[in-house]
Amino acid sequence: MFEAACDILAAAVIVYDKNDCLVFASRQVLRYFPIPAETLKPGTRLRDVMGAIFDSGVRYGIAPEQRSRAINREEWISNRISAHWREQYDAVERLGRDRWIHFRKRRLPNGYNVTTLVDVSDQKKQEEQWRSDLERIALTEEILETLPSPMVIKDRNLTYIAVNRAFCGIYDTNADSILGRTIWALADAESAGRIEASDRAVLETGEPYMLAEHLIRADGSDLYVITRKYRIGAPGHHAIVTIMEDVTAFAAGERAIDGAEDALMRVPGGFVEAQNCFDPVRDAERRLLLDQLNPDDLKSVSGRKVLVATANMRIEDLLVGEFKARGADCCAVSSVHEHEAFLALARQHGLAVDLIVVDDNLPGHGAIVAGDHGIATRLVAPDGIGSDFMRALVEEHELLSENGSPLGDIVTPVSFSDDWYIATDISTMLPAAVGDVEVLVAEDNQINQFVFSQILEGMGISHRIAENGEEAVMLWRKHQPRLVLMDISMPVMNGIDAAMEIREAEKLTGTHTPIVAVTAQALNVDMQNCMDAGMDDYITKPVSPDMIEVIYRRYAGRPPEKSVA
Repeated sequence: MFEAACDILAAAVIVYDKNDCLVFASRQVLRYFPIPAETLKPGTRLRDVMGAIFDSGVRYGIAPEQRSRAINREEWISNRISAHWREQYDAVERLGRDRWIHFRKRRLPNGYNVTTLVDVSDQKKQEEQWRSDLERIALTEEILETLPSPMVIKDRNLTYIAVNRAFCGIYDTNADSILGRTIWALADAESAGRIEASDRAVLETGEPYMLAEHLIRADGSDLYVITRKYRIGAPGHHAIVTIMEDVTAFAAGERAIDGAEDALMRVPGGFVEAQNCFDPVRDAERRLLLDQLNPDDLKSVSGRKVLVATANMRIEDLLVGEFKARGADCCAVSSVHEHEAFLALARQHGLAVDLIVVDDNLPGHGAIVAGDHGIATRLVAPDGIGSDFMRALVEEHELLSENGSPLGDIVTPVSFSDDWYIATDISTMLPAAVGDVEVLVAEDNQINQFVFSQILEGMGISHRIAENGEEAVMLWRKHQPRLVLMDISMPVMNGIDAAMEIREAEKLTGTHTPIVAVTAQALNVDMQNCMDAGMDDYITKPVSPDMIEVIYRRYAGRPPEKSVA
């Protein structure tokens, strides 16, 4: 029976008595050591068994730096017997080039020694592959970080998986606020739809994509880029690489570098309002100013010289940037005195100004408008453009609602920092709105995050990663995943509290999302706490692909179920 058990467990077992004579050796031992079968007969001395192993050419228990030199037979046997006589010995040893054996030795109180050998080559190779992948990832991230051009990488689910410092610098944010998300979490719906369409076209066809885009930096300044997208990777594991080439210096003439040193070409159609840079406040301010200008002036402004007179830096930035984007040569002055000095200097150098745009909040602006300088002049009323512009819009909107606006009482005063969540009947929502993210993983350890991502990516399952319980609840509200894998121990909010908050929210929606606890050890008290918090099941670390597949099929193989309130 013991021999059969060894065969089932694929483990070799050797037992020696207190005199170091062989008592039992399973048949599996011969799979590890190419020694004569008679060597394993009961009564054989430990020294003789070690000698036979050495003579077979097997050398284990040798430090890597010593493997290149000649090994003395008696010295090697003595070292192995020394390890044999320890009360406990546990080590993974290398046999040959690509074989690894896990040795466990235990010396019992009666002097008997029990040794087990298990082949862990596959596990070791997998660990080495993971380590190699992590090293490659670290190297790739380091390269990305040093590139001056903004760059992002998305996986086949169009989730951000890499982003460099230059890209984060545009929006004055960090990678953690971008990674694991899609464009729908970062941009307005119109821009997100356009970006996703181009991403999918590149993903499906493999054809590179190029677009001239106008972005807004976090500091409010303009950035003009040529965005290029490429597909990389093997079939089934494609990714999208997006690179942005800064052409702000050429934006005044709507020109972009096209390979050759002297080849400057106009960007067809100009620069489009771009990507996850949409700033509704800035856009509202820009439209407010442009709507006050003559449409013919805006159409024919390319190549003309425009002077903006304003003391408001925000208005200066908006108008100068807009005129430059339309091909004009534009600059600004901040007072009537500067305006007169500028015109005098321009006349002195024979330069003609074609258009003057004046802010009616500029002190003494009437002198500019009424001045006899023979230049077309336009007056704009900024209506409070600046730090309080959004507040003014909200107050005006609320006033309109009180006065019988068609909007009624749609607007509810809230803090701008609030997270918006609209509870609705899940059964009436479009299929794409429910469960488009199949699995949400709440895990704070980066190595475990990588393992989960590798497993789920290999299974072709769309997923998101949350680094703490609070973020997990937020992503659950946003994506309504089919399954949540919830680590119990996390910072900010632990998995127990996060599960309880999700269950409370589900009372309003009438839905039930399966939540599976992920624990380091399966203690009864932990399991009971998970069940009390409303979780459906639990798994223990380390996780494996088979484990995740079983849980996924059990809970996410069907649409989210409707609970009866």
